Amino acid sequence: MQTCLNMRKVLQSFLFISLLSLIVLSCEKESEPFPPVKSQEKPSISLPDGNNLINASLNIGNTVITAEILEIRRDATSPADLNRVQTVKIAKSNSVLSDLSGAAVTELSRDLYQTHPDNPFDGQFWTITFKPGEFVQHLKINLRPTDLVSLGRVGLGFQLASADNNAVLSASQYQVAVEIGAKNKWDGVYKVKYKLYHPTSPDITGNGTIPEWDFLSSGPTSIDWDLATVFINFPANSLTYFGDASGPSLLVRMTVNPDNTVSITNVGSRAAANAFPPLVVPPGVINRYDPATKTFYVAYTWTPAGAGTREKYDTLTYIRPR
Repeated sequence: MQTCLNMRKVLQSFLFISLLSLIVLSCEKESEPFPPVKSQEKPSISLPDGNNLINASLNIGNTVITAEILEIRRDATSPADLNRVQTVKIAKSNSVLSDLSGAAVTELSRDLYQTHPDNPFDGQFWTITFKPGEFVQHLKINLRPTDLVSLGRVGLGFQLASADNNAVLSASQYQVAVEIGAKNKWDGVYKVKYKLYHPTSPDITGNGTIPEWDFLSSGPTSIDWDLATVFINFPANSLTYFGDASGPSLLVRMTVNPDNTVSITNVGSRAAANAFPPLVVPPGVINRYDPATKTFYVAYTWTPAGAGTREKYDTLTYIRPR
């Protein structure tokens, strides 16, 4: 009996000490301070595509549209910060456009686009306004996509300039160049298979394949390609160019009609100056586009004065967007 009483006292002492230790440890944990709020934390503004040349591809059309060409983002530090109005100034910068495009893209002329009321423009700065709760905004312009078709590579350069509410501007995502272009649904990269007969140039006569070639939009339903540069010189295994510094002799424009037949014309820059003969469809041939396989089947001939007739048959199969 005495032994049992002694063991009970030992157990009670052990339990008391254990409980006391837990209380002490618990008190010590509760006394640890919370991580301090960093006083330098401020809302920040960034351009997610920062320090890059990006492409804004617009569906080609002859009506004025609103295009969202630049994304602007704000990172708030708290719900209260997010639920306030935030204003940002963005500068138009030709130097950013030139630097980020390697001088390959020129500025879109001011008379070809209009200011959108959501982001007023004073000639130097756009004003972007985030409403309460918004963390993404887009800079918008109004323009007619068909006006871009004949301009080559054009665009605009942007740079963060300032922000209110003590917001900071991103040090790494603060400038973007945007190339702006218009494309129809036939625009893209195609595989070219052709058969050419040339009466005076046997080196380029034959069946050829060009794995990839760009076909550029030239209107709502037409695409152009520099056919002269894709004549293969078979003995040399290289491409032969028929043209000069001003452009090609033969630049074919293919227009898809409502019934998917295709009309072709030569719009080469040297064609008129050199009285280049018109393209003629061979007897019995119907030039057409197959929407199921995204393939053009076109044939044409041309006969220069005092020379024999050249004849070409093309199968052009879409591969991917350019």
